[in-house]
Parts: sequence; C-alpha cells; structure tokens
Amino acid sequence: MKKGFGKYRALVAGLVGSLFVLSGCFALGYHGADALPGKERPVASVGNTEWKESPQQVPEKPKDKAGKTQPPAAAKPAVLDPAAVYRIVVDKSEHRFYLYQGDTLVRDWPCAVGRGGLGQKQRRGDNMTPVGTFRVDEIDDASTWTHDFGDGNGEIAGAYGPWFLSLDTEALSGGRWDGIGIHGTHDPASLGTDASEGCVRLANKNLEELHRIARVGMTVEIRD
Repeated sequence: MKKGFGKYRALVAGLVGSLFVLSGCFALGYHGADALPGKERPVASVGNTEWKESPQQVPEKPKDKAGKTQPPAAAKPAVLDPAAVYRIVVDKSEHRFYLYQGDTLVRDWPCAVGRGGLGQKQRRGDNMTPVGTFRVDEIDDASTWTHDFGDGNGEIAGAYGPWFLSLDTEALSGGRWDGIGIHGTHDPASLGTDASEGCVRLANKNLEELHRIARVGMTVEIRD
C-alpha cells in the first residue's frame, strides 16, 4: 500500500507542476503570433485581443520633369468619338505623342521626330521638327507615296504609312520651308528616336486610329 501510494503522490506532484508552468506562460504573455507573416504582436484591449497590421509601403506618385507630382492617369476610352474635339501634344524629348479630349489624356503613343534633335527648325533640310502650336491644314491619302531617304536604298514604298496630316507652319517659317506633317512609317523600329527629316512619325495602326477623329483645323502643339 505504501508503494502504490507513492506512485499516486508522484502523479499529483507532476500535475501541480504543470499547472504552475502554464500559469507562468499566461502571466508573461504568449508570443506565438510573431510567427504569423505580415502581423505584429497582439495588442491587448479590455475584453478583446485584436491584430494590428504591419505598416505597408506606399509607392510614390509619378513626377514630371520639374519634380511636381502628377495626377493619376485618366481612364482611356476603348473607342474614340468622331464627334468629339481632340487636340495633339508632341513632346520631342520624350518621343511621345499625346492625344487629349479637353484636358483628358485619351491616347499616349511613341513617335519619332526629326533627327536634328531638340530646338527650333530654321531652314529646309536641317532635319528639325518645328516647335510651336500649329493646325492641321490637309489630310491626304499617302498609301501610294514613296520617298528616297538618301541612304542608297532608293525610293521606299509605304514610307509615309496610310495618311499624311499636313501642318500649317507658314507663320513660323515665313515661306522658308514647309512640308511638315504627321504620318506613318515603313520602319516601326525608328519610333521613340530622332529619325525623321522633320515630320512626326507614328505606328501605322495608331495613325489609322488618329485618322478616324482628325479634322482640318485640329490643334497640334509640338514642344521640346
């Protein structure tokens, strides 16, 4: 009987010891939540324990050349409205062609400009794209036009793509030069570079979309 009673005493002592260990854990606070990804330790409140999310990084908004924060890009309509009024902005340094409806940007395409680089056009043959505000004065079917770029390859079919939107540059040129316009290209790899003899080049598919809403009198701003 004494030997059996000793076994019971050992069992009871073990249970009591376990209870002391558990009560100590709860008194110190349970830290198992550290293992949960994306969570901080529990924040205790009266009658409740809630999870506090770890702070997230917020990406910076895009900025323009002057370091000013730009507004979010506007949603672009799937189809342009032929009855609406649009205007064009060409940025030579960015090699981008922007189409606006009022103040809303609706298309943003890569383009090629004159291989003369930044600055104002001064004379015929200087390969500069003029800077200023102009208006479309003609819209011509250029699908059969050819051009010799002087590179030894002779006349190139499709050099202007399907359309040529001629710009009225008379006020700027004073008659010293003309022939500047917006057109397509046989060389899509040239888009995004200084490659033309002064005109603005677009991908032919983008030019086709532009042609559907282009009008004589449409405003075209070209800037460095």
